[in-house]
Amino acid sequence: MVKEQWNNETMKQFLYIRLVICLIVFSVLSAVSTVTASEVNAQTFKFQLSNPSQSIKVGDNFDVKVMINTASEQTINGDALITFEPAKINVDKSKLSELVKQPNPPFFTYFSANMLGGSNNKLLISSWEESIARPKSSSTDTLFATLTFSAVSNGTTNLSFDCTSGNEADSNINRASDSKDIIKCPLPTLSLNIGGAQPTTTPSATPIVTAAPTSTPSATPTKRPTSTPVPTNTPRPTVSVLPRAGAVEVTLGALGVGIVLTVAGVLFIL
Repeated sequence: MVKEQWNNETMKQFLYIRLVICLIVFSVLSAVSTVTASEVNAQTFKFQLSNPSQSIKVGDNFDVKVMINTASEQTINGDALITFEPAKINVDKSKLSELVKQPNPPFFTYFSANMLGGSNNKLLISSWEESIARPKSSSTDTLFATLTFSAVSNGTTNLSFDCTSGNEADSNINRASDSKDIIKCPLPTLSLNIGGAQPTTTPSATPIVTAAPTSTPSATPTKRPTSTPVPTNTPRPTVSVLPRAGAVEVTLGALGVGIVLTVAGVLFIL
């Protein structure tokens, strides 16, 4: 009887220790999962060409989308400070209300677009809510604004976001609960290749044929070289996609089942 009681006490202690260890491991993995999720889904702005297959030539107008992703965080406003090269691409400052448009429906309710401090290469797009009672969030890339640029000269150029961690005077995404800037810098850029008109082929001169005395042959037309169009590189934004932490989710699920079974065993023995 004493031996059986001792065995029961020993088993209880063993199961108790096992339960404690499982809880500690579960807590550690939960913390790791939270950190991994925040790294995979960062608060960010991104660029996208509205028509990725468009070949942009000098004089063309083209649209660029600004996308926002808050990684499910509740936010109250966003500022996208965009830098561009006016010698390559430009936006008409006198028509910003027409060339910088808010989506319908909007991400945030209120919207403005202005050149920063009279500069000719920095465009500030701001959008916000009046009250923290109406915060906005997204877990995928969601349309924030659409910009219409014009191509000025040939060459490669970049659209980029002015973004420095800890700086409040650049691109920002502010959390609704405490207005803290939660954007993850640096942000991705968009590379554009502005190409000129394709060269035309100059036709060769037709030779003069002198008729022989005995016959009058007709002139044979000279074949002209066919112009081969040169393919134009289609610019596409480069987006770094981080993998989902699927292994952590499976591990957490298995640990949850193990903990439930362990607790049931302890209660059964008691």
